Amino acid sequence: MIENMSIRILDILNLPLMHRCPELGLIIDRASLKELQEIFPVLINSIFGLPGGSVGWGLRTTQQTVNHQEFEILYNFFIPLGPMFRLLYRLLSDPIKFDVPIGFLPPKMQQMLESGRYPGFYSDIITIDPFRRQIVSLALNAFDFFFIHFVTHGTLPLHKMYPTAAQLNSEKARTVYFYLAADYLCTFLPSKPDTIIQPQNIGTIKLPTVAPVPNIQPIKRPKYLLLSAISNHTAPQQQTCVSPRHHDSPRANIWRSETVLYLFVDAWLRSDFDEHRDLPSNEFVRLVRVLVKQLHAFGNSADQDNTALQGLRQTAAPLMNSKMYLFIKSLISRWPLDSSFADVLELWLSFIQPWRYVHNRDLNVIAEMPVPARFEPFIAENLVVFTQIFVKLVPRFERIDLSTYKNVFMLFRVLKVFGQSNLADILRRCESSVGTNVINANYIEAAVLQSNSFNKSGGDRSPNRSGEWRPYSRNETLDESYVPLFTGDFIYKLEELTRKILVVKHIARSNLKEVEEEYEKKHRGILGFLRSIFSFEEDTALTQIITDRRKIPEILDFCGQSMRGVFEVNVPEPSMTEEFMDEFDSVRRSSEGFNQSDKNMSEFSDHNFSITPSFMKNNSKTLKYGGDPALLPIGDAEVTFLVRFLHQLSCKLNLMFPHEINKNWHRNDLLGRITRQLLLPPMVSQTFDKSTGLCILKREDLPPRICLRPLASFKTLTFVTISQLLSYLLWGAPSYGLFLLMFFAFMVVFVRALFTDVPLTHET
Repeated sequence: MIENMSIRILDILNLPLMHRCPELGLIIDRASLKELQEIFPVLINSIFGLPGGSVGWGLRTTQQTVNHQEFEILYNFFIPLGPMFRLLYRLLSDPIKFDVPIGFLPPKMQQMLESGRYPGFYSDIITIDPFRRQIVSLALNAFDFFFIHFVTHGTLPLHKMYPTAAQLNSEKARTVYFYLAADYLCTFLPSKPDTIIQPQNIGTIKLPTVAPVPNIQPIKRPKYLLLSAISNHTAPQQQTCVSPRHHDSPRANIWRSETVLYLFVDAWLRSDFDEHRDLPSNEFVRLVRVLVKQLHAFGNSADQDNTALQGLRQTAAPLMNSKMYLFIKSLISRWPLDSSFADVLELWLSFIQPWRYVHNRDLNVIAEMPVPARFEPFIAENLVVFTQIFVKLVPRFERIDLSTYKNVFMLFRVLKVFGQSNLADILRRCESSVGTNVINANYIEAAVLQSNSFNKSGGDRSPNRSGEWRPYSRNETLDESYVPLFTGDFIYKLEELTRKILVVKHIARSNLKEVEEEYEKKHRGILGFLRSIFSFEEDTALTQIITDRRKIPEILDFCGQSMRGVFEVNVPEPSMTEEFMDEFDSVRRSSEGFNQSDKNMSEFSDHNFSITPSFMKNNSKTLKYGGDPALLPIGDAEVTFLVRFLHQLSCKLNLMFPHEINKNWHRNDLLGRITRQLLLPPMVSQTFDKSTGLCILKREDLPPRICLRPLASFKTLTFVTISQLLSYLLWGAPSYGLFLLMFFAFMVVFVRALFTDVPLTHET
């Protein structure tokens, strides 16, 4: 019977997705427990593409906006109360274990276990080779087994698994994996106090005791010898299983939350993206931000929670805090200098603002209120995350072009956060304490009590027991490499950045005036009216540029005022005089390195990439979009769903008739000339691949192709509506107006084809 089930499950896994998930749902509900235990590892390997690290079922590649039907099928299968979790909960009724080799884990998580300095959470799940006295695997129940694979799947380099993963770096891209991870975090680490995680009566759990663990021979000698780490293994106790009906155990209803907390934090936040490792995808950075926000909300509800989750809530913040500085620092050190850096920046800003993630919060009110006193210990304990990350950001903002909207908006976000009413004062007080070798003992005592409180509540998985987290000690905080934020030489760097902000503000106003004059000149008269109808791509891009550039001077003005108010930087406003020209020339000289290395554009990294306002101004006439015009961001003057529909239709037509399109494009008669007026010309699309930490220019040859996107503009729809309305009023038949509009458009194309011709080859 089991052999037949194994054959059947293999057949089902080869079915298309829309048939696979319903069939598996039936098996999960009808098969015996023994059969489910046999097929479970096979199912997990198929879902996550093991072995080999492939995309598996496509959790990280299926998007809601692109593959809506597949998205809904996958999402409904894996939601917390869906078929997959019904399988997990059925398997928990029997204490069977599934082994995960330690080599399967992320490198930093593996090193933590091999060193012997790990939280008590892992004490009752590790398997140790008695001869080598080293950890060889983790013995996990079905729930833990699924989640260790889920979190590890998110750390794999997506661009190697999925060659076209560049589109998933879009800020609007959301995959099944993203939504599921957010759902799991919100379900098992709830922000609302007194939440009971459903379903309650599931399988078996362990008593809150630690299994006997032999001495493990660490691969590396620990740098510090922590007594808490030793005491974690000195009390041999027996491992027992009890039913969750024994309500005297506080872990009866929270052990799932422990699993989610420790596995997500240790697998994701222990990542170290040095020069030997690939940078993560933007989606992974956004997911870590979701994790950080949820852990803040989860921990901030501890005082209002009277359930067994209270102790775990108090553990969440210290567990996260101990890892965030190195995680964010490694990202900032290598991330390319482009607009995708906003995801890393928002992750940092979310971590340093835990007061924004409080139950029943009003974000509009919180933004105007001072930082609550209860969060001052958090600021003191994580001072380096506030100050030293900002110190590393300032040189990056000096090297990027602040005359573009996305770049200047990143600076605006940082200064807006640091400009909160009393945050700068708190940071000054903390730095002053550091400078005088004094740290508020109350802060440290409160943090230690918070970490120890979970032990008193009956849990055994406190990070304090393993030495995983400690508040910053005097010796650690007073490192010689620490750069004070409000005193010392760093003030001169802030003055340089402020001076650049003020100079770029004048340049931005000049650029805005030039673009507005160009737009007005282009759309003046009858010729401009006709050009606005048929030059869709150029018109949409120019309109978006004007909209963005109108915001830039105001944002730069705010940034300049914030630098003066927050950091007390005194830089005079430059005027259009010789002083301003000196400032302008200094900015221009700083771009010489960029101009000299222009020939090696494909090998840029964040160490030699420097775009300055003068460079952008001097080259603004020659800069233009180098990608496919059909893939420009959807503008305000377009109907979103029509753009997407017409893009899919255009792609379908281009796939169906590539030879006919290419043949008509290269005709030398009138039909060829008309075709060249209607289609997008062949071109070389240029995009930058930043997946490896370097900005590598990649080229793709695009043939002549159909693009129906202009039909999705409000301008086109307005003409169609007006023509039909006038036709109805004049002749009583709206269709006449549509035919006349099409005839007029064809005549314009016909006339343009007679007097002008598009080159057969075109390269951008």
